[in-house]
Amino acid sequence: MKQLISLVLTLGLYFFGAHASASLIGDEIFLSCMQASGSDHPLCEGNSDIPAIVGEDIEYPDYFNFKNSLSIDVNADSIWLAFDGGPYCGWFTCDDEDFLEFWLYDLDWLDIMDNKLVSLDITTNMIGVKTGFTDHSIHIALPETRVTSDMFLHIGLITSNDTGQLRENDDIGVSEPGSLVLLTLALAGLIYYRRRKVHALL
Repeated sequence: MKQLISLVLTLGLYFFGAHASASLIGDEIFLSCMQASGSDHPLCEGNSDIPAIVGEDIEYPDYFNFKNSLSIDVNADSIWLAFDGGPYCGWFTCDDEDFLEFWLYDLDWLDIMDNKLVSLDITTNMIGVKTGFTDHSIHIALPETRVTSDMFLHIGLITSNDTGQLRENDDIGVSEPGSLVLLTLALAGLIYYRRRKVHALL
């Protein structure tokens, strides 16, 4: 009986856990700011490295403390940059030549070991945005140009766990139905065992 229950639980955890998505929720991250040119500014370089815990709230609301000028929200598997209170002229300049750069780093997926970034899925209505990444960090370069409140930048995070699941589903088309069959057989065996035990007592 105990062996059968253990089998059911193991198969259930395998079936549901194998298809879990990587999540940054609960991870401590850091954000740093730097201008591509010009002297250091207290609202950028002066902020140093700002820590935050990824959760339900916006991690970096109103970064420049100026009419909600820029908010950076880190979700389970994506990052949103929203620009409110515009229009206003750039960040520190408005010549459309330089960049305001951000680094989000120490990104760790606490629920999946050895997970790392392999790609970014960018959606934006801004012109001239540049992005890059390493295994556990993201680089964002925003052009120093006129900013309006309808601008946005969304960065979808694609990790090695995500691509691994895609390859597994492509290569082994029967893996998911196979797990269901095993789980069904284990449950059927448990029901049969319980009925047999009840009849033996009668």
